[in-house]
Order: sequence, then C-alpha cells, then structure tokens
Amino acid sequence: MMASNTSIPTEKETQNWVKAILALNVTKDGLTKWVETELNKVQKTIGEGCGNCFIENLLACPTPGMCKRSSWKNCDFHLSKRPKKCKICDRVKQNIISLHRFKRPSWKYTQAERWGTEPWEIGKCYLPDEGYSRISSVEELDLNGVMSILLNCKHFETCLSTSSLSSPMPNKPCLLEKVM
Repeated sequence: MMASNTSIPTEKETQNWVKAILALNVTKDGLTKWVETELNKVQKTIGEGCGNCFIENLLACPTPGMCKRSSWKNCDFHLSKRPKKCKICDRVKQNIISLHRFKRPSWKYTQAERWGTEPWEIGKCYLPDEGYSRISSVEELDLNGVMSILLNCKHFETCLSTSSLSSPMPNKPCLLEKVM
C-alpha cells in the first residue's frame, strides 16, 4: 500500500509550508518594482546601444555557452548574422561585463538591439543561463531570478549596505550579515 510508505505532513507542517510560500511570493512582489526602477538606473550607467546590432554581432565566435559548431566554418549561433564591430554597442557590452560580479554575463536571452529602449534587456544579462527563456519582464521572474539579478549585478551593492541591516544592539549581529 503506497500510503503506508509515504509520510503525510502534519497540519502544522503544512501551515508552515504555506506560510513560507506566501512569504517568498510577498518578498518577490515587493522587490519587483524596485528592481525595475534600479534597472533603469543601470541602463543609464551602462549606456544605450545603437539599436541596430544583434548580440550575435557583438560576440566573438566561439563564445562559451552560445556557439555550437555545425560545420568547420560556422556555428549555429553566428550562422545567420555576420559579426561586426560597433563601438557604441561594444562599449555597452563591456560595461555589462564590468558590472557583472563574476564577469560572465548571460548573453543567451538578451536582445542587444533593445538595450537602448528596454532596461529589461540589460537585466537579462544578470540571469542564470538556464530557465528564463520565456520571461519577458521582471514581474514574470520567480524569486530566484530576482535574487540572481541582485547578486550578479554589482549596481545593487550600492543600493544596500550592511549598516542598514545591522541590529541596533552592538553585541548581537544581524542574521542577514551572517548569510552575506
């Protein structure tokens, strides 16, 4: 019998899980508008692209995680677009790299031709490489996506300080500081 091998959570455990899920959703919803506002500032800091370049034009072949060679000449990623140099968009690309905590942005989902008009396209560079292909706004992200942007984009370091998280009691450290 399957039920005898399965542990059924108690009502209290179930309530705690429901509360945890609700807390995560409230946290994500609370951060969303702020992250959108800050991504507008990131876009102004990074600069605006020319609007004519595609990401395929800005990345050299081979680009780790992007290029898959189907023949000795071309990879599938660069097959339809001819790489060219655009000083404006290359500067934006370099600025995105410099603001990335690990200097390895995800180019997988961003559309460089929209860098000048949609701050979200720059925000996508700070997401993980997998799992966000169909996301079209910060509002559609899950909490992990929002947290990835906060952790990977160094701009957010200037928005939060450990002193604002510290406990007023000098001998009792803030739990958030222990996590960081």
